[in-house]
Amino acid sequence: MIAQQKRIAELEREVAHLKELSHTDELTALYNRRGFKEGADKFIAEVKGYLKNPLRRKDFLVKSFSLAVFDIDNFKKINDTYGHQAGDEILKLVSKIIKGKVREIDIAARWGGEEFVLGLVGSRESQAYKIADDIRKRVEETAAEWAEKKIKFTVSGGIASFAKSKAKDFYDLFEKTDKALYKAKHTGKNKIVKFSDL
Repeated sequence: MIAQQKRIAELEREVAHLKELSHTDELTALYNRRGFKEGADKFIAEVKGYLKNPLRRKDFLVKSFSLAVFDIDNFKKINDTYGHQAGDEILKLVSKIIKGKVREIDIAARWGGEEFVLGLVGSRESQAYKIADDIRKRVEETAAEWAEKKIKFTVSGGIASFAKSKAKDFYDLFEKTDKALYKAKHTGKNKIVKFSDL
């Protein structure tokens, strides 16, 4: 009986570990797309409930949710100039900066390639903008060290708030945030653009 309970506990730990691996980006240790979307969907469902009936849920903690999407500027050129290992170091450095600027309740992921997404729980668009711009400034002030060289780089970002953007769901919110990122990338880079300003 005790041996069986030990084996069950062991299997439960293995399942939890496998789930963590399936939700985590190996390089940056941030969430991957799957892990991020599951977390974002939960918060968005809570915000939807609040927006439907704010009086019934007036004491509810999560009344807003904003998304930030970042893209490392000229990342292909960095990889072509310094190599993919240097690019990997920059990805790790950006993830470290993001982790240092967000709260434990917020969710962050490497979305793919050189793109990062950040779910800011309880943040309105203006608050999300400030956090995202702080991350942008921190990246701009930082240099990656590789092969005895300092590599300077920047990020561009887009911001959208679930309520203010009138998004329907996660995909709609992501699309709106991505449009703001596109504007940032195509109007000079190294900036953050709010969806409400489009």
